[in-house]
Amino acid sequence: MTMKHTFFRRTALAATLLAPFVYQGAFAAETPVRINQAFQSLLYLPLYIAQDKGFFKQQGVDVKISTGGGGAQSWAAVIGGSADFSIQDPVFVPKTRENGGDGVVVAGVQNAPTIFVFGKDGTSLQQNLAYLSGKRVVTSPEPDTTWAFMSYLIKQQKLKDVKLVHVAIGNEIPAVAAGRADYALAAEPQVTMAEQQNGLHVVYSFSADKSWYPFAFSSLTTTRQYIQKHPKAAQAVVTAFEQASRYIYSHPDDAVTIAHHYFPALPVDLVKKAVQREIDAKGYPENVLVTQKAWDNNMNIALYAKNIKAYPSEATSYKNNVDTTLATKAKQAVDAMNAQ
Repeated sequence: MTMKHTFFRRTALAATLLAPFVYQGAFAAETPVRINQAFQSLLYLPLYIAQDKGFFKQQGVDVKISTGGGGAQSWAAVIGGSADFSIQDPVFVPKTRENGGDGVVVAGVQNAPTIFVFGKDGTSLQQNLAYLSGKRVVTSPEPDTTWAFMSYLIKQQKLKDVKLVHVAIGNEIPAVAAGRADYALAAEPQVTMAEQQNGLHVVYSFSADKSWYPFAFSSLTTTRQYIQKHPKAAQAVVTAFEQASRYIYSHPDDAVTIAHHYFPALPVDLVKKAVQREIDAKGYPENVLVTQKAWDNNMNIALYAKNIKAYPSEATSYKNNVDTTLATKAKQAVDAMNAQ
């Protein structure tokens, strides 16, 4: 086969794969889609990349972003009909299913447990967690994420006399700086703020412990009813997230620029370090399909925190809560785009 024939064959294959995902917007008005995020967060950078780089529009959807103020509120917006998709901890999907709901996870937004421990003492805890025994550690209130992670770690590592100090999200740094606690658990950008603006030290990464990776930390969720009624729009949204997640890894400097646009109050060098820390931890998914292992890791924590009643069970199973069809097709489509 000649090089010319190979080129045309690849082009034809790409056109076939991309037709349902890319060109629909060229012939019809963009379909409106509403996405509700739990918070405005660097953890959700793929959402902002997809919006800012025009990936949603390229796929034929016009996305409006709103903020719920918490995972429960964002998922409630989908259940209540004021949003089509939500982004938050995917545990709300099986929680709803335990009560007869039809929610489904369609894509990963955070693929690692990008929670870090920082404190005044710079001694690394990565290989010496016993050092936490007898210490005071800041977490969010029970049953929120950082409480669940720290409580699970205490049990797993059999740590002694660790006192948890509960504060609202965003107040971790002042609690350590004021001496109310020795360490705190937090996500970005608080982690880099603790380092650069407060002289504190990052001493432990949950993501660096391979037993925690991959982890379905934040996900794009919707209902099966929405997918059935709007299959092209659902596919378009997931494909745009696939494009955006890959873009972060292939264009990290531009990703930082976009992140800074959404967090203008933060110094750009702080945003750059925070985004790089996420990339190093593979927090942003290299492929948005949520795997069985990522789901298992989340459910183990959710069960410990009593956010679900049982695992495994029919209501909480990977099979019944994660739809891999859209993410699989999204990967095929973006692979085809990149092969051209």
